[in-house]
Amino acid sequence: MSVGTETPVYRGLTQSELDAQYDQRTAVPHVQDYMTRWTAWSADLRAARPPVTLAYADDPETTLHLFKGAQGGPLQVHLHGGAWRALSKEDAGFVAQGLRSAGTSVAVIDFGRAPQTCLTQMVDQVREAFLWLSRNATSLGVQAGGIVVSGHSSGAHLASCLLDARWWARAGITRQSFAGLVLVSGAYDLEPVRLSARNGYLGLSRDQAWDLTASHHLAADLPPIRVFWGDGDLPEFRRQGQAFAALLEAAGAPILSEICAGKNHFDMYDAFADPTSSVCRAAQAMAADDGRLRQRQGEET
Repeated sequence: MSVGTETPVYRGLTQSELDAQYDQRTAVPHVQDYMTRWTAWSADLRAARPPVTLAYADDPETTLHLFKGAQGGPLQVHLHGGAWRALSKEDAGFVAQGLRSAGTSVAVIDFGRAPQTCLTQMVDQVREAFLWLSRNATSLGVQAGGIVVSGHSSGAHLASCLLDARWWARAGITRQSFAGLVLVSGAYDLEPVRLSARNGYLGLSRDQAWDLTASHHLAADLPPIRVFWGDGDLPEFRRQGQAFAALLEAAGAPILSEICAGKNHFDMYDAFADPTSSVCRAAQAMAADDGRLRQRQGEET
């Protein structure tokens, strides 16, 4: 069957068109140049500011790099992208360059990758990392509560799964557990992902795609959330960002979204290396605002 006679499979897109919308190489052919740069930046930062390597669970891949800030300072947690199957904390440590400010510590999380690790387990690992950091905040020398979480691309999807009301109820999570979330160029609805070629390695069923789409299970009383995407992101990723921001607003979340002009999907990750970028300023502001709130609450008690 020729492309011209293909049947639409999602929102008027044919199979080949949908596959292209979830393959960033169709818009940015020199992807490897970005990845090589991130790895080099991360190695340079580790050499200059060696992180502490910690295990948050028993699996070999459940480790993190903690770039220490001031004693008792805020904590930023970062989840790398890589289409759920690539990159690691070794490639993503450069984000600490932009996220560390005013004594903030940055934890760059590792987790399993597809296809060896299924997406449900990946989400469980990310949630366990958040809980482990929350429970061990005092011994790690960071502020207890009020964590800022950031993620790019598939990492933004994983971060969004921390907003699931069912998990909050099981784990005792509350609004006060977070200072906020910064979500960058993510795919938050997994149904089109399931229908695309990406499912060749994700292996999602319809029920799993529904279960791992945060908008179907949003908690009440959500923390501040900032959603970013580039105007050079693929149209489906731009649509996903707009749609998720609208759903969050309808759910009553303190939400702001921003389209970054002249930026493609991978430029948006470069922004994490720049403390003055709108992405990093948003994360820094969340940590600062939460710190001021906790200080006022302490003075009132």
